[in-house]
Amino acid sequence: MWPCADHSGTPCLQRQRTKTVAIAAVALSVCFLVFQFVMQHKLDSYRDVMNSKLRFFKAVPGEDTYLYSAIANFHDPEEGKLNIIITAFDGSDINYECCVHLDDKTLLRTPSKLVYGENRATAKRLGQRFSERIHGKPDENKLKKEKQYHCGVSGNLRASHVTLTSSSCPSNTQDYLPIVYPKTVPADGLAICAKVAFGTELDPNVLMEWFEVQRLLGVDHIQLMDLDNPEPIQKVFRYYSDMDFLELLPYELPGPPYGRGLHESTRVFNQFFHDESLPILDCRRRLADYTYIMGVDMDEVLIPAKNQDLKTFIKEQLQSHPNAAGFFFWTQFFLYEWGPVNQDSDVTMFRYLNSTQPRWECYKYIYLTQRVKHATTHTITPVSPYRQYTVPKEEAILHHYRQCPKGWKTCNPPRITDRSILRFKDTLEGRLQKAREATGISPQSLPKN
Repeated sequence: MWPCADHSGTPCLQRQRTKTVAIAAVALSVCFLVFQFVMQHKLDSYRDVMNSKLRFFKAVPGEDTYLYSAIANFHDPEEGKLNIIITAFDGSDINYECCVHLDDKTLLRTPSKLVYGENRATAKRLGQRFSERIHGKPDENKLKKEKQYHCGVSGNLRASHVTLTSSSCPSNTQDYLPIVYPKTVPADGLAICAKVAFGTELDPNVLMEWFEVQRLLGVDHIQLMDLDNPEPIQKVFRYYSDMDFLELLPYELPGPPYGRGLHESTRVFNQFFHDESLPILDCRRRLADYTYIMGVDMDEVLIPAKNQDLKTFIKEQLQSHPNAAGFFFWTQFFLYEWGPVNQDSDVTMFRYLNSTQPRWECYKYIYLTQRVKHATTHTITPVSPYRQYTVPKEEAILHHYRQCPKGWKTCNPPRITDRSILRFKDTLEGRLQKAREATGISPQSLPKN
Protein backbone atom coordinates (compact mmCIF):
# COMPACT_ATOMS: atom_id res chain seq x y z
CA MET A 1 0.00 0.00 0.00
CA TRP A 2 1.25 3.47 -0.93
CA PRO A 3 1.82 5.82 2.01
CA CYS A 4 -0.73 8.23 0.59
CA ALA A 5 -3.76 6.56 -0.97
CA ASP A 6 -7.54 6.68 -0.73
CA HIS A 7 -9.70 3.74 0.27
CA SER A 8 -9.61 2.41 -3.30
CA GLY A 9 -5.86 2.30 -3.25
CA THR A 10 -5.32 5.20 -5.72
CA PRO A 11 -2.09 7.07 -4.89
CA CYS A 12 -2.50 10.73 -3.87
CA LEU A 13 -0.01 11.89 -6.51
CA GLN A 14 -2.02 10.22 -9.25
CA ARG A 15 -5.23 11.84 -7.97
CA GLN A 16 -3.56 15.24 -7.96
CA ARG A 17 -2.33 14.77 -11.51
CA THR A 18 -5.82 13.75 -12.69
CA LYS A 19 -7.31 16.84 -11.03
CA THR A 20 -4.67 19.09 -12.60
CA VAL A 21 -5.31 17.67 -16.07
CA ALA A 22 -9.07 18.17 -15.63
CA ILE A 23 -8.60 21.80 -14.52
CA ALA A 24 -6.24 22.44 -17.46
CA ALA A 25 -8.76 20.95 -19.91
CA VAL A 26 -11.52 23.17 -18.55
CA ALA A 27 -9.25 26.21 -18.72
CA LEU A 28 -8.30 25.44 -22.32
CA SER A 29 -11.96 24.99 -23.26
CA VAL A 30 -12.83 28.33 -21.66
CA CYS A 31 -9.92 30.03 -23.43
CA PHE A 32 -10.98 28.52 -26.74
CA LEU A 33 -14.58 29.68 -26.28
CA VAL A 34 -13.39 33.18 -25.34
CA PHE A 35 -11.07 33.20 -28.35
CA GLN A 36 -13.93 32.10 -30.60
CA PHE A 37 -16.19 34.80 -29.17
CA VAL A 38 -13.56 37.51 -29.62
CA MET A 39 -12.74 36.43 -33.18
CA GLN A 40 -16.41 36.15 -34.15
CA HIS A 41 -17.02 39.61 -32.70
CA LYS A 42 -14.12 40.97 -34.76
CA LEU A 43 -15.38 39.20 -37.89
CA ASP A 44 -18.91 40.51 -37.32
CA SER A 45 -17.57 44.03 -36.79
CA TYR A 46 -15.44 43.82 -39.93
CA ARG A 47 -18.39 42.44 -41.90
CA ASP A 48 -20.54 45.34 -40.70
CA VAL A 49 -17.89 47.81 -41.83
CA MET A 50 -17.58 46.15 -45.25
CA ASN A 51 -21.38 45.93 -45.63
CA SER A 52 -21.66 49.66 -44.95
CA LYS A 53 -19.50 50.22 -48.05
CA LEU A 54 -21.78 48.25 -50.37
CA ARG A 55 -23.07 50.39 -53.23
CA PHE A 56 -25.38 48.10 -55.19
CA PHE A 57 -26.41 45.31 -52.78
CA LYS A 58 -28.42 45.42 -49.57
CA ALA A 59 -27.05 43.23 -46.76
CA VAL A 60 -29.57 41.39 -44.57
CA PRO A 61 -28.58 42.43 -41.01
CA GLY A 62 -26.71 39.72 -39.14
CA GLU A 63 -26.77 37.27 -42.05
CA ASP A 64 -24.47 36.29 -44.91
CA THR A 65 -27.10 37.33 -47.47
CA TYR A 66 -26.85 40.16 -50.00
CA LEU A 67 -29.84 41.34 -52.06
CA TYR A 68 -29.30 42.76 -55.55
CA SER A 69 -32.64 43.30 -57.27
CA ALA A 70 -36.39 42.92 -56.89
CA ILE A 71 -38.30 42.43 -60.16
CA ALA A 72 -42.12 42.40 -60.24
CA ASN A 73 -44.59 40.64 -62.50
CA PHE A 74 -48.24 39.54 -62.31
CA HIS A 75 -48.15 35.99 -63.69
CA ASP A 76 -45.05 34.02 -62.61
CA PRO A 77 -45.04 31.94 -60.52
CA GLU A 78 -48.63 32.80 -59.49
CA GLU A 79 -51.17 34.18 -61.97
CA GLY A 80 -53.01 37.30 -60.85
CA LYS A 81 -50.68 38.01 -57.92
CA LEU A 82 -48.01 40.64 -57.49
CA ASN A 83 -44.95 38.39 -57.74
CA ILE A 84 -41.71 39.96 -56.52
CA ILE A 85 -38.55 38.01 -57.37
CA ILE A 86 -35.51 38.93 -55.27
CA THR A 87 -32.12 37.98 -56.73
CA ALA A 88 -29.40 37.57 -54.12
CA PHE A 89 -26.11 36.11 -53.02
CA ASP A 90 -26.87 33.88 -50.06
CA GLY A 91 -24.49 31.97 -47.82
CA SER A 92 -27.16 31.10 -45.27
CA ASP A 93 -29.86 28.49 -44.89
CA ILE A 94 -32.38 30.86 -43.30
CA ASN A 95 -36.12 30.61 -43.88
CA TYR A 96 -36.62 34.29 -44.60
CA GLU A 97 -39.78 36.33 -44.53
CA CYS A 98 -40.57 39.23 -46.86
CA CYS A 99 -41.10 42.81 -45.72
CA VAL A 100 -43.04 44.62 -48.45
CA HIS A 101 -43.83 48.33 -48.56
CA LEU A 102 -47.06 48.79 -50.52
CA ASP A 103 -47.77 51.93 -52.50
CA ASP A 104 -50.31 53.01 -49.86
CA LYS A 105 -47.47 53.00 -47.25
CA THR A 106 -48.72 49.78 -45.64
CA LEU A 107 -45.96 47.43 -44.44
CA LEU A 108 -46.82 43.82 -45.28
CA ARG A 109 -44.98 40.82 -43.85
CA THR A 110 -45.33 37.56 -45.76
CA PRO A 111 -43.39 34.26 -46.09
CA SER A 112 -40.76 34.00 -48.83
CA LYS A 113 -40.28 31.02 -51.08
CA LEU A 114 -36.96 29.94 -52.59
CA VAL A 115 -37.61 29.60 -56.33
CA TYR A 116 -34.00 29.20 -57.47
CA GLY A 117 -31.02 27.95 -55.50
CA GLU A 118 -28.02 25.85 -56.38
CA ASN A 119 -27.56 22.66 -54.40
CA ARG A 120 -24.22 20.96 -53.92
CA ALA A 121 -24.65 18.64 -56.87
CA THR A 122 -25.48 21.32 -59.42
CA ALA A 123 -22.89 23.71 -58.02
CA LYS A 124 -20.16 21.29 -59.08
CA ARG A 125 -21.09 21.03 -62.72
CA LEU A 126 -19.34 22.45 -65.77
CA GLY A 127 -16.39 24.73 -64.98
CA GLN A 128 -16.71 24.16 -61.26
CA ARG A 129 -15.89 20.47 -61.62
CA PHE A 130 -12.75 21.39 -63.55
CA SER A 131 -11.63 23.96 -60.99
CA GLU A 132 -12.15 21.49 -58.13
CA ARG A 133 -9.69 19.13 -59.76
CA ILE A 134 -7.11 21.92 -59.89
CA HIS A 135 -7.79 23.96 -56.77
CA GLY A 136 -9.29 21.38 -54.43
CA LYS A 137 -12.76 20.85 -53.06
CA PRO A 138 -14.50 24.02 -51.87
CA ASP A 139 -16.07 24.51 -48.47
CA GLU A 140 -19.74 24.55 -49.52
CA ASN A 141 -20.71 26.27 -46.27
CA LYS A 142 -18.63 29.35 -47.17
CA LEU A 143 -19.94 29.85 -50.70
CA LYS A 144 -22.36 32.66 -51.44
CA LYS A 145 -24.66 31.10 -54.00
CA GLU A 146 -26.92 32.90 -56.41
CA LYS A 147 -30.52 32.46 -55.28
CA GLN A 148 -33.95 33.87 -56.04
CA TYR A 149 -36.74 34.35 -53.52
CA HIS A 150 -40.41 34.89 -54.30
CA CYS A 151 -42.51 37.33 -52.29
CA GLY A 152 -46.19 37.13 -53.22
CA VAL A 153 -48.80 39.83 -52.60
CA SER A 154 -52.46 38.94 -53.13
CA GLY A 155 -55.05 41.30 -54.52
CA ASN A 156 -54.83 44.17 -56.95
CA LEU A 157 -51.93 45.83 -55.13
CA ARG A 158 -48.66 47.44 -56.07
CA ALA A 159 -45.54 47.77 -53.94
CA SER A 160 -42.51 50.03 -53.96
CA HIS A 161 -39.85 48.38 -51.77
CA VAL A 162 -39.02 44.95 -50.35
CA THR A 163 -36.43 43.14 -48.28
CA LEU A 164 -35.89 39.81 -46.53
CA THR A 165 -35.64 39.36 -42.79
CA SER A 166 -34.94 36.67 -40.21
CA SER A 167 -36.23 38.85 -37.35
CA SER A 168 -38.20 42.12 -37.57
CA CYS A 169 -38.80 44.33 -40.59
CA PRO A 170 -36.36 47.26 -40.84
CA SER A 171 -37.81 50.67 -40.12
CA ASN A 172 -35.50 52.52 -42.51
CA THR A 173 -36.45 52.32 -46.21
CA GLN A 174 -32.73 52.62 -47.03
CA ASP A 175 -32.49 48.94 -46.00
CA TYR A 176 -35.01 47.93 -48.70
CA LEU A 177 -34.66 47.24 -52.41
CA PRO A 178 -36.72 49.34 -54.81
CA ILE A 179 -39.08 47.13 -56.81
CA VAL A 180 -38.54 47.24 -60.58
CA TYR A 181 -41.50 46.92 -62.95
CA PRO A 182 -40.20 45.86 -66.40
CA LYS A 183 -40.66 48.30 -69.28
CA THR A 184 -42.85 47.71 -72.31
CA VAL A 185 -40.84 45.86 -74.97
CA PRO A 186 -41.26 45.41 -78.74
CA ALA A 187 -43.35 42.54 -80.08
CA ASP A 188 -41.21 39.50 -80.92
CA GLY A 189 -38.37 41.22 -79.08
CA LEU A 190 -34.93 39.59 -78.96
CA ALA A 191 -32.57 40.51 -76.11
CA ILE A 192 -29.11 39.38 -75.00
CA CYS A 193 -28.11 38.55 -71.43
CA ALA A 194 -24.37 39.25 -71.62
CA LYS A 195 -23.41 38.71 -67.96
CA VAL A 196 -20.56 40.96 -66.72
CA ALA A 197 -17.90 43.17 -68.30
CA PHE A 198 -14.86 43.57 -66.07
CA GLY A 199 -11.23 44.62 -65.94
CA THR A 200 -8.84 46.03 -68.50
CA GLU A 201 -8.66 43.17 -71.01
CA LEU A 202 -11.66 44.22 -73.10
CA ASP A 203 -10.66 46.04 -76.28
CA PRO A 204 -13.08 48.95 -76.89
CA ASN A 205 -12.69 48.50 -80.66
CA VAL A 206 -13.67 44.83 -80.54
CA LEU A 207 -16.49 45.70 -78.15
CA MET A 208 -17.92 48.18 -80.67
CA GLU A 209 -17.73 45.51 -83.37
CA TRP A 210 -19.67 43.14 -81.15
CA PHE A 211 -22.44 45.65 -80.44
CA GLU A 212 -22.80 46.59 -84.11
CA VAL A 213 -22.93 42.99 -85.36
CA GLN A 214 -25.65 42.22 -82.81
CA ARG A 215 -27.64 45.19 -84.12
CA LEU A 216 -27.23 43.93 -87.69
CA LEU A 217 -28.46 40.50 -86.60
CA GLY A 218 -31.71 42.04 -85.33
CA VAL A 219 -31.05 42.12 -81.58
CA ASP A 220 -33.30 44.72 -79.90
CA HIS A 221 -31.70 45.06 -76.49
CA ILE A 222 -28.67 44.00 -74.44
CA GLN A 223 -28.38 43.80 -70.67
CA LEU A 224 -24.87 43.88 -69.23
CA MET A 225 -23.36 44.42 -65.80
CA ASP A 226 -20.39 46.72 -65.26
CA LEU A 227 -17.67 45.73 -62.79
CA ASP A 228 -15.05 48.50 -62.59
CA ASN A 229 -14.36 49.00 -66.29
CA PRO A 230 -11.90 51.70 -67.42
CA GLU A 231 -12.92 54.91 -69.16
CA PRO A 232 -12.39 53.76 -72.80
CA ILE A 233 -14.86 50.92 -72.19
CA GLN A 234 -17.23 53.31 -70.42
CA LYS A 235 -17.24 55.53 -73.52
CA VAL A 236 -18.45 52.58 -75.59
CA PHE A 237 -21.09 51.75 -72.99
CA ARG A 238 -22.38 55.33 -72.96
CA TYR A 239 -22.62 55.39 -76.75
CA TYR A 240 -24.87 52.32 -76.90
CA SER A 241 -26.80 53.25 -73.75
CA ASP A 242 -27.65 56.62 -75.25
CA MET A 243 -29.29 54.91 -78.24
CA ASP A 244 -31.31 52.76 -75.77
CA PHE A 245 -29.71 49.59 -77.11
CA LEU A 246 -27.72 48.76 -73.95
CA GLU A 247 -28.98 48.56 -70.37
CA LEU A 248 -25.88 48.81 -68.20
CA LEU A 249 -26.26 47.82 -64.55
CA PRO A 250 -23.63 48.37 -61.83
CA TYR A 251 -22.14 45.31 -60.17
CA GLU A 252 -19.95 44.39 -57.22
CA LEU A 253 -19.02 41.21 -55.33
CA PRO A 254 -20.23 41.49 -51.73
CA GLY A 255 -19.24 39.52 -48.66
CA PRO A 256 -16.19 37.41 -47.94
CA PRO A 257 -13.76 36.63 -49.40
CA TYR A 258 -13.37 40.38 -49.70
CA GLY A 259 -11.51 41.93 -52.60
CA ARG A 260 -12.23 39.11 -55.03
CA GLY A 261 -12.88 39.79 -58.70
CA LEU A 262 -13.68 37.98 -61.95
CA HIS A 263 -10.27 38.20 -63.58
CA GLU A 264 -8.17 35.03 -63.48
CA SER A 265 -5.79 36.65 -60.98
CA THR A 266 -8.54 37.78 -58.57
CA ARG A 267 -11.34 35.21 -58.88
CA VAL A 268 -11.93 32.76 -56.04
CA PHE A 269 -12.71 29.17 -56.91
CA ASN A 270 -15.42 28.04 -56.66
CA GLN A 271 -17.11 31.28 -55.73
CA PHE A 272 -16.42 32.47 -59.28
CA PHE A 273 -19.11 30.14 -60.64
CA HIS A 274 -21.71 31.92 -58.51
CA ASP A 275 -20.28 35.42 -59.01
CA GLU A 276 -20.79 35.23 -62.77
CA SER A 277 -24.15 33.44 -62.56
CA LEU A 278 -26.16 35.98 -60.58
CA PRO A 279 -26.33 38.44 -63.53
CA ILE A 280 -27.98 35.74 -65.66
CA LEU A 281 -30.71 35.20 -63.06
CA ASP A 282 -31.36 38.93 -62.80
CA CYS A 283 -31.46 39.31 -66.59
CA ARG A 284 -33.94 36.44 -67.02
CA ARG A 285 -36.40 38.25 -64.74
CA ARG A 286 -35.69 41.82 -65.83
CA LEU A 287 -36.13 40.95 -69.54
CA ALA A 288 -38.96 38.44 -69.04
CA ASP A 289 -41.30 40.30 -71.40
CA TYR A 290 -39.00 39.80 -74.39
CA THR A 291 -40.03 36.89 -76.59
CA TYR A 292 -36.49 35.56 -77.06
CA ILE A 293 -33.33 35.77 -74.94
CA MET A 294 -29.90 34.86 -76.21
CA GLY A 295 -27.06 34.03 -73.82
CA VAL A 296 -23.70 34.99 -75.35
CA ASP A 297 -20.53 36.66 -74.13
CA MET A 298 -18.86 39.72 -75.62
CA ASP A 299 -16.52 37.63 -77.75
CA GLU A 300 -19.29 35.51 -79.30
CA VAL A 301 -21.54 36.09 -82.32
CA LEU A 302 -24.23 33.70 -83.60
CA ILE A 303 -24.21 33.53 -87.42
CA PRO A 304 -27.00 31.76 -89.36
CA ALA A 305 -25.87 29.98 -92.53
CA LYS A 306 -28.47 31.95 -94.52
CA ASN A 307 -28.12 35.70 -94.83
CA GLN A 308 -30.97 36.45 -92.41
CA ASP A 309 -31.56 38.07 -89.03
CA LEU A 310 -31.81 35.96 -85.89
CA LYS A 311 -35.56 36.40 -85.34
CA THR A 312 -36.32 35.14 -88.83
CA PHE A 313 -33.93 32.25 -88.21
CA ILE A 314 -35.59 31.28 -84.90
CA LYS A 315 -39.08 31.44 -86.40
CA GLU A 316 -37.96 28.99 -89.09
CA GLN A 317 -36.58 26.68 -86.40
CA LEU A 318 -39.90 26.86 -84.53
CA GLN A 319 -41.74 25.71 -87.63
CA SER A 320 -39.70 22.51 -87.46
CA HIS A 321 -39.83 22.30 -83.66
CA PRO A 322 -43.04 23.95 -82.40
CA ASN A 323 -42.52 22.52 -78.90
CA ALA A 324 -39.07 24.07 -78.50
CA ALA A 325 -38.13 25.90 -75.31
CA GLY A 326 -34.77 26.88 -76.75
CA PHE A 327 -32.01 26.10 -79.21
CA PHE A 328 -28.32 25.34 -78.62
CA PHE A 329 -25.50 25.96 -81.09
CA TRP A 330 -22.15 24.47 -82.05
CA THR A 331 -19.05 26.67 -81.67
CA GLN A 332 -16.15 27.59 -83.94
CA PHE A 333 -13.12 29.12 -82.23
CA PHE A 334 -11.33 31.91 -84.11
CA LEU A 335 -7.99 31.87 -82.29
CA TYR A 336 -5.85 35.01 -82.24
CA GLU A 337 -2.67 32.92 -82.02
CA TRP A 338 -3.24 31.78 -85.59
CA GLY A 339 -2.81 35.30 -86.88
CA PRO A 340 -5.00 37.34 -89.24
CA VAL A 341 -5.96 36.19 -92.71
CA ASN A 342 -6.83 39.72 -93.82
CA GLN A 343 -4.16 42.07 -92.46
CA ASP A 344 -5.51 45.06 -94.37
CA SER A 345 -8.72 45.30 -92.33
CA ASP A 346 -8.93 47.17 -89.02
CA VAL A 347 -11.98 45.12 -87.98
CA THR A 348 -11.00 42.15 -85.82
CA MET A 349 -13.85 39.94 -87.02
CA PHE A 350 -12.80 40.55 -90.65
CA ARG A 351 -9.13 39.91 -89.89
CA TYR A 352 -9.41 36.57 -88.12
CA LEU A 353 -11.15 34.21 -90.51
CA ASN A 354 -9.39 30.96 -89.61
CA SER A 355 -11.30 28.86 -87.10
CA THR A 356 -11.56 25.39 -85.66
CA GLN A 357 -14.04 23.00 -87.10
CA PRO A 358 -17.38 23.11 -85.20
CA ARG A 359 -16.96 21.86 -81.62
CA TRP A 360 -19.52 20.95 -78.97
CA GLU A 361 -17.81 23.19 -76.45
CA CYS A 362 -18.71 26.54 -74.86
CA TYR A 363 -22.09 26.10 -76.55
CA LYS A 364 -24.74 28.81 -76.04
CA TYR A 365 -28.46 29.21 -76.63
CA ILE A 366 -31.50 31.23 -77.60
CA TYR A 367 -34.64 30.48 -75.59
CA LEU A 368 -38.29 31.53 -75.45
CA THR A 369 -38.86 33.30 -72.14
CA GLN A 370 -42.35 31.91 -71.53
CA ARG A 371 -41.09 28.35 -72.00
CA VAL A 372 -38.06 28.41 -69.68
CA LYS A 373 -37.89 28.53 -65.88
CA HIS A 374 -34.22 29.37 -65.40
CA ALA A 375 -30.99 29.74 -67.33
CA THR A 376 -27.27 29.55 -66.51
CA THR A 377 -24.24 30.24 -68.70
CA HIS A 378 -24.61 26.98 -70.63
CA THR A 379 -27.99 25.52 -69.61
CA ILE A 380 -31.71 26.22 -69.63
CA THR A 381 -34.50 24.60 -67.62
CA PRO A 382 -37.56 24.16 -69.89
CA VAL A 383 -41.12 24.36 -68.66
CA SER A 384 -42.98 21.10 -69.33
CA PRO A 385 -43.88 19.97 -72.00
CA TYR A 386 -41.34 22.07 -73.93
CA ARG A 387 -37.83 20.82 -74.69
CA GLN A 388 -34.49 22.04 -75.97
CA TYR A 389 -32.98 21.28 -79.38
CA THR A 390 -29.51 21.43 -80.89
CA VAL A 391 -29.36 23.29 -84.20
CA PRO A 392 -27.38 21.41 -86.88
CA LYS A 393 -23.98 23.02 -87.43
CA GLU A 394 -24.81 23.42 -91.11
CA GLU A 395 -27.62 25.87 -90.21
CA ALA A 396 -25.97 28.20 -87.66
CA ILE A 397 -22.65 28.52 -85.83
CA LEU A 398 -21.50 30.44 -82.79
CA HIS A 399 -18.32 32.39 -83.67
CA HIS A 400 -16.03 32.65 -80.65
CA TYR A 401 -13.09 35.10 -80.95
CA ARG A 402 -10.42 34.50 -78.32
CA GLN A 403 -7.03 33.19 -77.26
CA CYS A 404 -6.52 29.43 -77.18
CA PRO A 405 -8.40 27.91 -74.19
CA LYS A 406 -6.03 26.72 -71.46
CA GLY A 407 -7.75 23.37 -71.09
CA TRP A 408 -7.04 22.25 -74.67
CA LYS A 409 -4.45 19.54 -75.31
CA THR A 410 -3.27 21.38 -78.41
CA CYS A 411 -3.79 24.84 -79.86
CA ASN A 412 -3.38 23.51 -83.38
CA PRO A 413 -6.46 21.40 -84.09
CA PRO A 414 -7.65 21.10 -87.70
CA ARG A 415 -8.73 24.50 -88.95
CA ILE A 416 -10.97 25.93 -91.63
CA THR A 417 -11.44 29.38 -93.17
CA ASP A 418 -14.91 30.82 -92.57
CA ARG A 419 -15.76 34.06 -94.40
CA SER A 420 -19.46 34.19 -93.50
CA ILE A 421 -18.94 37.26 -91.29
CA LEU A 422 -17.95 39.26 -94.37
CA ARG A 423 -21.61 39.54 -95.37
CA PHE A 424 -21.72 42.49 -92.94
CA LYS A 425 -18.61 44.21 -94.33
CA ASP A 426 -20.06 47.27 -96.06
CA THR A 427 -22.71 48.09 -93.47
CA LEU A 428 -20.54 47.28 -90.44
CA GLU A 429 -17.58 49.41 -91.53
CA GLY A 430 -19.86 52.45 -91.94
CA ARG A 431 -21.44 51.98 -88.52
CA LEU A 432 -18.05 51.44 -86.88
CA GLN A 433 -16.73 54.64 -88.39
CA LYS A 434 -19.65 56.53 -86.85
CA ALA A 435 -19.13 54.87 -83.46
CA ARG A 436 -15.39 55.60 -83.50
CA GLU A 437 -16.00 59.24 -84.23
CA ALA A 438 -18.60 59.51 -81.45
CA THR A 439 -16.39 57.82 -78.83
CA GLY A 440 -13.02 59.14 -79.98
CA ILE A 441 -11.66 55.60 -80.05
CA SER A 442 -9.44 54.51 -82.94
CA PRO A 443 -8.51 50.94 -83.95
CA GLN A 444 -4.81 51.40 -83.14
CA SER A 445 -4.87 48.79 -80.38
CA LEU A 446 -5.74 45.93 -82.74
CA PRO A 447 -3.01 43.25 -82.87
CA LYS A 448 -0.92 43.26 -86.06
CA ASN A 449 0.50 39.74 -85.88
